[in-house]
Amino acid sequence: MSKKALYILALFLFLIPARNLKSQVSSDIFSRLQANTSGEGVVQIKQNSDITSLINLHVSLMRNLKGIKGYRVCIYYNSGQEARGRADQERAKFISRYEDVSSDKVFESPFWKVYVGNFRTKSEAWKFLERIRVDYPNAFIRDNITVDFPE
Repeated sequence: MSKKALYILALFLFLIPARNLKSQVSSDIFSRLQANTSGEGVVQIKQNSDITSLINLHVSLMRNLKGIKGYRVCIYYNSGQEARGRADQERAKFISRYEDVSSDKVFESPFWKVYVGNFRTKSEAWKFLERIRVDYPNAFIRDNITVDFPE
């Protein structure tokens, strides 16, 4: 860990006493990581309990936000009588080509749109956009959307 990161962490520890954080955390991600599961390896994490509490608090706060800021790629955008059906078709076609990438059909009056992917950074979204550019030449990146926080 860099000196700057340690300084920020130490400052955060002084501002919020870690013993008060334990009551605010809904679940312990480290307990879930270290749980013994049949047929899987064993994970053992050794760290200060204050760090565990801070990370669990962060995870809990992010879940309460109902998502995180991120980016998605819009592959379809249209209005009119045929737009809803066409959005379904475009989404189905996308799923058949990129089954590992999430997609959603959304109505934002008066347009039906199909968004794909969940990207934390704009550079990740650009990389994916370039990957699908041949199939979707009119696709574009949607900024500042809320991406669901993984469970």
